[in-house]
Amino acid sequence: MAKAEPLAQLRDIHLPEPVGWWPLAPGWYGLMVLIVVLIAGAAYFIYKRHVNALPRKQALGLLKIYKEQYEKDKNTQLASAHVSELLKRVALVYYPRVEVASMHGEAWLEFLNQTGKGIDFTPVKSMLLDSPYKSSDTLNLNPLFTRAEKWIKQRGAPCSN
Repeated sequence: MAKAEPLAQLRDIHLPEPVGWWPLAPGWYGLMVLIVVLIAGAAYFIYKRHVNALPRKQALGLLKIYKEQYEKDKNTQLASAHVSELLKRVALVYYPRVEVASMHGEAWLEFLNQTGKGIDFTPVKSMLLDSPYKSSDTLNLNPLFTRAEKWIKQRGAPCSN
């Protein structure tokens, strides 16, 4: 028997098949679920923010129209009635109906003062409570418009009533 050379008995090295990317490791599935949840959460947050801001944007648009109409016509009676009505409508959206609907006069003014952070409606009391019922050509309603705009801008999420 002839001694074979040991190196001649070795075979070539065969590389294993390359590892495929599928199926994924469990960590990748977790990452995909996390990304989907984050995207859904962000979409929900953006949607809720848009829905909550819609009544405020509409009210500010109406207030702008009322102010432009007042500056053109100088009809203090109509303008103050519009502002008072708009404030009540906004309050009905953002606060419980049973709490707001029946308010008028001093109680309504007190409600506006309490709910407006840093806004005092007392200086415009006559514009808000009396002007819708009497005409006055000398009255300047700009302070009322300014306070109403600030009050509307402070509103947060609408109430479900």
